[in-house]
Amino acid sequence: MPATLKCGNCGGDLRFTPALQLWKCEWCDKEHTESDLKGFTQEADEMLNEKVAVKVRLEETDDGVVAAYKCAYCGAEVVTAEETSQTFCVYCQRPITILSQISGEFKPEVVLPFKLVRADAMAQFKNFLKGKRFVPNSYCAEKNLEKLTGVYIPFWLFNSTIHFHVAGEGDIVTTSRQGDYKVTKTDTYRIVRTGSLGVKDVPTDASSKTPDDIMDSIEPYEFSELKPFATPFLSGFLAERYDVTQDESFGRANRRMEASAEKKIKASLTRYSRVRRQTDNKHADGVSARYALLPVWMLHSYFNGKDYLFAMNGQTGKMLGNLPIDKGKMFRFGLLVFGLSGTACALLGLLLQLMEVL
Repeated sequence: MPATLKCGNCGGDLRFTPALQLWKCEWCDKEHTESDLKGFTQEADEMLNEKVAVKVRLEETDDGVVAAYKCAYCGAEVVTAEETSQTFCVYCQRPITILSQISGEFKPEVVLPFKLVRADAMAQFKNFLKGKRFVPNSYCAEKNLEKLTGVYIPFWLFNSTIHFHVAGEGDIVTTSRQGDYKVTKTDTYRIVRTGSLGVKDVPTDASSKTPDDIMDSIEPYEFSELKPFATPFLSGFLAERYDVTQDESFGRANRRMEASAEKKIKASLTRYSRVRRQTDNKHADGVSARYALLPVWMLHSYFNGKDYLFAMNGQTGKMLGNLPIDKGKMFRFGLLVFGLSGTACALLGLLLQLMEVL
């Protein structure tokens, strides 16, 4: 698929529209479905990519290696992280797809298209900030919020069968009243739980730049809406390629898959007051993984020497992030509360004195 899609009606640029789940021309507003784009070939993609995204050089920076590309439309240099798959020319705003980052071993198998448009994401984020009285004014400023960006984040989706064998003892404790006495009875049973659990599409973040805890917290995604990967879905968004391999991700994935089995095991033991496990074995079998791009709206900010990241699920709108705190605001609020408390105490004392006089 071409890196920059052209409208068959007027030749204008096409952008993917999440709300409509189709491509719309920026010039004539003509809408194109996925089937309309089938005529674009891989050869055309390679030619266009060669024209648009010519790598000029690599540079070593404090934040890692960055790559510089030359925009064929305006001639400007675009500098981006080495792992970037899709970016924009900051001068002419043309999308630049870096084909080498989404081909060969880096070609995703599936993609989950954005469903949340930027305007909705922005509105939800602003609503999220309401009531956060200690967030700096500069963070809430429109200039900073405009940095909210739609990014396809690389993930590995693991499939496996978890085999488990748990054995031990379980106590069922009951109490009854016999006259003036409270009688406690403990029945002990032998417990064995053996079985297998199939787990599908367990996601693990495959980018070292995005915090795993934040990516985990904006789950779940509805993976029934996954589509075979095609570059038109990247139109209008940024995209990254993985820099954490499948093998490197397996440890986290395995812990998450075992946690799913553990949840099932515990659900079967709720009748017992206490459980003492003597054997607890779990292992994964038939492990496979798919390379996927998942949609995330992100706002990265830098305040007082610290990085702050806000992330929103681009499909469901679930959000999480760490927000900066204005210590000056906290101090002034504390003074206000202290002052009001002092005034209230003074008024209460005066009222008590008047009551004694009366």
